Amino acid sequence: MSPRTISQLALIISCLIIQPLPQTAKYAVSPRPNFVAGCPVPNYMRRSRFISAILVLLFSSMTLAACGEAQNPSPPSSNSTSSAPPTTSAGITPVAGTTAPAVSGGYCVNGGAVVYKEGDPLAARVNGQPIPLALYEQQAAQSQVALIQQGIDPNTDQGKEAIKGLREQVLSELIDDALVEQAAKAQNINVSEKDINDRVQQVINDAGSKQKFDEYLKNNQLTVQDLCQQIRANLFGEAMMAQITQNLPTQVEQVHVAHILFAKKEDADAALQKLKAGSDFAALAKQVSQDEATRDNGGDLGWFPRDVMPPEFEKAAFALKPGEISGVVSTQLGLHIIKLLERDPARPLTPELIQNQRLAAFNTWVEGLRAKAKIETFVTN
Repeated sequence: MSPRTISQLALIISCLIIQPLPQTAKYAVSPRPNFVAGCPVPNYMRRSRFISAILVLLFSSMTLAACGEAQNPSPPSSNSTSSAPPTTSAGITPVAGTTAPAVSGGYCVNGGAVVYKEGDPLAARVNGQPIPLALYEQQAAQSQVALIQQGIDPNTDQGKEAIKGLREQVLSELIDDALVEQAAKAQNINVSEKDINDRVQQVINDAGSKQKFDEYLKNNQLTVQDLCQQIRANLFGEAMMAQITQNLPTQVEQVHVAHILFAKKEDADAALQKLKAGSDFAALAKQVSQDEATRDNGGDLGWFPRDVMPPEFEKAAFALKPGEISGVVSTQLGLHIIKLLERDPARPLTPELIQNQRLAAFNTWVEGLRAKAKIETFVTN
């Protein structure tokens, strides 16, 4: 993994903390990734999983360091063949010859399950299941360390607001994890200790050695049990997402749209009059559109299905016939004039949109669990 990739991961973590999206957020300015103050904003986003993101960042750094140590290997023999290095499911390239030996009995205590002792103070209770205050405070502190490492000053107003949002999201994720595991077990879906320990072993292998793995955990105030708990939650989430999304369609109605974005009503009205008088849409978009991402392409947004764009934008776009132009459409993003270029009643979804669809379905399912659950919280942020 390159230093640039690691810096991008760091940016994503800091962006999620500083500018968390509301649970109802589904869209950006266009189906393509958008950027707000330098922060990537995908169309669909489940609330960020901070510990997971931190671990990705840390172990990516570990892999990079190990790769740096291996930059001067002995020359290959004449009988050796060159091939691309294998990658793990996390996209990390293992360091050759550094596989750490597995530990007999595994690394995870109690299969990574949260340990609660009767009488311990609670952060929350989910359908009667306790979430220990110590676990919440530990994860919030670990996430705060990552925040500060990305250059956020916790003493500034922005930093204080970021930490407040971070703590809220850490608690929200712990609640969601409990709900997802409860729902999985209700359907007799379980995660084995072997699956969890195998994932931990893979992370250690990716780090280069058990010693490097331990050093990074210590330096960043993390424990093996932190990793075990997160892997357990991830595996339950993966299992339920696979079940929930297995029958989602991969071909749906889509429209190919161009738009011109305006900040002022008078500018939009003037442009609309020019279009009605026969002005070329693409040429006008290049001249006046405020959407820098699409302006040079004549406002072309490409293809998108329903439930991607803001509701007002979607309604106007799907109501048009090919070649037609809308009136001025107002959304939270600004003012738009929309042109429908093409329509396809059964166009294959791109891999990105399929993943967005899966995430949206999973989010909706989790929100349904929340709506029916008895959730008690005992901390204020």
